[in-house]
Amino acid sequence: MPGLDSRLDLHNDNDDFASSAYNLLYLLIALVTVTYLLARYFESRNRLNYESRSARIISGLIKVTTDLLHTKSGDLKITGHEGQIIAVGPHRTGLVDGAVVASKMEGIPPHIFATDVYNFIPGVRSFMEMFQAITIKAQATKSGDGRSANAEALEKAGKVLREKGCLALFPQGNFAKIGQEPHRVYDGAAKLAVKNNAAIRVLRLDGFWSIDNPFIPVFVRNNSIYRALGSFFHMNNVRVTECCVIDFHTKPESENLSESEKIEKICVQLYAFYRRTENLSVEQIRAIKREVVDISNKTHHLIWAKKLKHDGLVKELTALDAERAELEKTALTSMNVSSMC
Repeated sequence: MPGLDSRLDLHNDNDDFASSAYNLLYLLIALVTVTYLLARYFESRNRLNYESRSARIISGLIKVTTDLLHTKSGDLKITGHEGQIIAVGPHRTGLVDGAVVASKMEGIPPHIFATDVYNFIPGVRSFMEMFQAITIKAQATKSGDGRSANAEALEKAGKVLREKGCLALFPQGNFAKIGQEPHRVYDGAAKLAVKNNAAIRVLRLDGFWSIDNPFIPVFVRNNSIYRALGSFFHMNNVRVTECCVIDFHTKPESENLSESEKIEKICVQLYAFYRRTENLSVEQIRAIKREVVDISNKTHHLIWAKKLKHDGLVKELTALDAERAELEKTALTSMNVSSMC
């Protein structure tokens, strides 16, 4: 009968709709449950005391990922770093460098110096703020009152150290790229250490498969975006070696040294550990340490002095080339005007 058939079809349609709604509800409940359990698991793997729960969950996720893809868990534990500066180098990547070092730390989280050059990428600024990064302006210039570039960032860093927080930074600033001269060590870390009477724990990173992979073209491996973010999605075997603790400037016997002498000596030691961008063994790093602490050995002091002189000459040559180009432009304009007369 037509009327009965239509009522049966309507009843079946209602049953199908109810079944689909229940299935969707069960799926959502399962998804929420799995998400909650994963969040709890990642939070339990976090070892840093972030106030934000989101930061603790993301920190745990990064640690799990880092232990799986980039480094060996448990090979080094960094504790007791209150009021210290963690210096990391050579600076080969962005996210991997920071993630590997953070995965070795327990207790108070480090405040990381980070450039704002990648803030145009959605989410990067918020991510950095969540993890208490101190922003360094990539295009900073001296202010009109004579204050140094990024003076505000340095003041924040000093406050962190005075309050027994921890700073993590890359003294070389820029990525150490394949086939290029290794970057000098900038004196910002040394100045912070001397002015705030803070020790520097020197960490060296080796074993970046994402940089050494010969199947990836060099221009890709040297690309800044790949170094900063893309290398995180490539497996690595990063080994973190604690080279030494630079704390001579905090001891009474260094009172006779001037501030500039202390800063120079710190830079010499940092550059000694970071100037070689090839992978070093633990034995090679120990050999550098023996040379650095040997007062009679001036090799690394001379290398640092030559590096400063080299960079100064390169800067001077660049300025001369720019001046010459301007003069050539003026001469060409004058010549063209004369030919038209």
